[in-house]
Amino acid sequence: MKKKRIALYLAATLVGSSAVLSAAPHVVMAASSDASVVSSITSAFEQKKTTLTVKMTSSQLSRINDLLDSASANADPYARYTLNRVDTEYSVRGSNATVRFTISYLENKQQADYVTAQAKATLKTIIKAGMSQEEKVKVIHDYIVKKFAYDDSMTRYSAYEGLTTGTTVCQGYTLLGYRMLTLAGIENRMVEGVAGGQAHIWNKVKLDGNWYNLDMTWDDPTPDRKNEVSYSYYLVTDKLLARDHTWTRKNIPAATADYRTLLAKKATTSAKHRNLLAAIGGEITASTATLKQKVLSSIANGKTELTVQHDFNTASPKTVLDQVMKACKETGIQNVRYGYQIADNGMAIIKFAFDY
Repeated sequence: MKKKRIALYLAATLVGSSAVLSAAPHVVMAASSDASVVSSITSAFEQKKTTLTVKMTSSQLSRINDLLDSASANADPYARYTLNRVDTEYSVRGSNATVRFTISYLENKQQADYVTAQAKATLKTIIKAGMSQEEKVKVIHDYIVKKFAYDDSMTRYSAYEGLTTGTTVCQGYTLLGYRMLTLAGIENRMVEGVAGGQAHIWNKVKLDGNWYNLDMTWDDPTPDRKNEVSYSYYLVTDKLLARDHTWTRKNIPAATADYRTLLAKKATTSAKHRNLLAAIGGEITASTATLKQKVLSSIANGKTELTVQHDFNTASPKTVLDQVMKACKETGIQNVRYGYQIADNGMAIIKFAFDY
């Protein structure tokens, strides 16, 4: 599954304007320290205010873009990644300055409230009584992948646009994921990085004390195939994600646990976990030998079909599958057919059909 490269509008375009206020605004917020300036701006971002006036020192004014960066970093992730642009105007009297911020957003307050309302309503529908956190993550993942189609025009960046038009880029997928996961009580982060040579963003999810990467954009086939969901980037380790994603790992929780291995252990004694494992494609075979063994076992048991998730990594699919087919011929089976879809990270879903 080749993914069209990702567009991303990260946070705000911070512009220190040269415009000077013609008169001091009537309503201002006084801020005497860097921390109070940052706090005032952060609060405005989270409340979706479109204007804000703050009194500060001329020294702080000279560092205004740094203070804006800090305010953006301190804001709630959903607020941070729906910022669009911040413009400044100011007046200076001696060592004091009055700064007016004009702020625009990818989603205004009404639109952000709409996203929250839709997320809550959807969760009531898709989350059933008794569901585990793992099951909640899956239904949220599947809902978003099915709901959205990747925006080939790369002009729609928000969850609101995704919900109202059906299309958005990675930012919209991740924003809605963050909102729904948070509302469902699942701790998660939004992680900035690069995928395919361009800026990208995805979720990181905490389950049973372990962190996992969840990239819903790259689990959505392009061009869009209605109701089709991939799990190649579903709760994966940093090691696997790093095959085609890069990111700064400082202050980002590491994802080292293999989710499918842990799920397979639970599946040995739990029907619920067996069903969940099967729903995401089952255990992953990571060598030609294990893939061959799984196929030969299916033939020995008289199965007519087999779907398996295989990690080709950098191996040639043709070389691997030629070896599997050679082993099948030695069983005397009449015919073996297969087809597969491979993701950019080397993960593939292979479907076998057996004729006896």
